[in-house]
Amino acid sequence: MAGGTALTLIGAGPPRRATAEGIPVDQDEPAGEDWMRELTAKHRVAFDWSAHKNGKPLSQGKNYLDAWRDAFKVTEHDVNLLFGVHGDAIPVVLADTLWSRYKIGEQYEVVDGATKLPAVRNVFTVVNAAAGGLVAPAESVESLQKRGARFLVCRNTVAGATKKLAAAGLGGADEIRAAILGGLLPGVILVPAMLVTLTQLQERGVKYLKVA
Repeated sequence: MAGGTALTLIGAGPPRRATAEGIPVDQDEPAGEDWMRELTAKHRVAFDWSAHKNGKPLSQGKNYLDAWRDAFKVTEHDVNLLFGVHGDAIPVVLADTLWSRYKIGEQYEVVDGATKLPAVRNVFTVVNAAAGGLVAPAESVESLQKRGARFLVCRNTVAGATKKLAAAGLGGADEIRAAILGGLLPGVILVPAMLVTLTQLQERGVKYLKVA
């Protein structure tokens, strides 16, 4: 879903492509930005998400897609929805193994509705949403991904989480960093710095919304 096909360029001075809105795009940009080239829908927005808020932005994302579909008869093919996950929102995109191993619920104050205790599983995923009680399964990460939404997280946020968990005595920094990088949910896009990515998206005509 999130990875584009890399382009092989031969010769100097390749022609410039353009987005649906006519915004020029360099074909020789880094391969890590290939996914940006896929953002060609008529309606494009990035949600700036910096705290988990018990999953409220997931509900807002579902409502956003539903409103375009139901009120304006716009198909999901014509909507690009991105979640720029950073700061204390990172638990949303971490696999269950990290939640249990690094006490994510305790560290980020996420309570599992089924146990009434700090969550040791990602309650924002489709398999845990119903029991977790914070979001509905239709609002889960995977359900929104199936509707075309993309989830981004940045290396700065990974570094911040690494520092936080290491300071809590939950492991060494190198071990934690590697675990996080290897334990992101499928389809999550890793970017260098979220503020830069949000700027790049706006330069390409993607609208910006701060969600809370």
